Amino acid sequence: MKKLLMTVAILVGSLVVSLQPAAAAVSFPDVPASNRFHEEIQFLVNQEIISGYQDGSFQPKRNVTRGEAAIMIGRALDLDGTMRDTKFKDVTKKNRASGYIASAAAKGIIGGYPDGTFRPDQQIIRGDMAIILSRVFGLEFGSIREFNDVGMNMKASEAIYNIAGEYITTGYEDNSFRPNGKVTREQFSAFLSRGMSPEFKQRAVGNNGYALNMTKRYVYATPNGDVEEVFQQGLEGFDVPDYAGFSWKSTDLTTKEVAYFFQEETANELVTLFPFSDGFVDLLYPIEVGTGWYIDEEETLVDEITSVTETVETPFKTFTNAVEVTSDLGYTSYYVKGVGHVKTLDENGGVVSELKSME
Repeated sequence: MKKLLMTVAILVGSLVVSLQPAAAAVSFPDVPASNRFHEEIQFLVNQEIISGYQDGSFQPKRNVTRGEAAIMIGRALDLDGTMRDTKFKDVTKKNRASGYIASAAAKGIIGGYPDGTFRPDQQIIRGDMAIILSRVFGLEFGSIREFNDVGMNMKASEAIYNIAGEYITTGYEDNSFRPNGKVTREQFSAFLSRGMSPEFKQRAVGNNGYALNMTKRYVYATPNGDVEEVFQQGLEGFDVPDYAGFSWKSTDLTTKEVAYFFQEETANELVTLFPFSDGFVDLLYPIEVGTGWYIDEEETLVDEITSVTETVETPFKTFTNAVEVTSDLGYTSYYVKGVGHVKTLDENGGVVSELKSME
């Protein structure tokens, strides 16, 4: 396994989601608390982005049409939904989705077919949904994930990997994405919520991995002062107007200097990436002592897992069963499941950084 070196392409223009004022909670009899996507559905209902039917139901298993998708996206972006004639010959002002279709088309979020139609009543497929959501959230930096049914020549491939990198999708357990599959109302709610909120990104990946928790604020103690790391929308200080994706912002609390990075975790590895720069492998999975990764064709060993049962003391707390990674430069780093990186020591055993708080 070679050490991963990647360049992250950051978007040059996007749309920022405008959240609507929260409305009174609505309860659907067919969306009980036991529903896998109950919280995501409720989140969008409270933002007035989705709604139920006249009989009080939500119909979570019903497939989403292209027109319905335009309505939900339009509400999320606070577009003009005034019903009106559109450039599509099958979408007139009589169609309840016409205003949102016209507005979204004008912004390049959705498009029609070569015959001049939009086909608002046609059920949307997962590949087309990926294209729309990638445009909505302005995603362009891709993913390290690989789906076995998404070829690079596929029309939706770039968009699929864009939303995968943003944890909007994680695919299926058989490592497929199923780009031609239909999208239900509950699934669409989950995808849209993940694009808008770190809470739902974290719910999508769970807490069984070694990546940083996207809902937490981390503070690390270093010899030069404390460093804060928070997951947030946007990249301040970069010439990327209206950036709508999420990244980790690292702030030196003494000097106020700021840096940004991305983390992505798959079944194979945990990787850290930097804007307009390269990335590196933090961990390879499955976690086993002796697993190492390399930097070149000569297979020069760079990092190796040297223990999986370490007890590590930090100002925050003492961790057990930490994974220890030793580098060829003598540095030793520790990772804890559900927490992420907790400590790094230099070749002399001195502290480079250690977790001080997590809240």
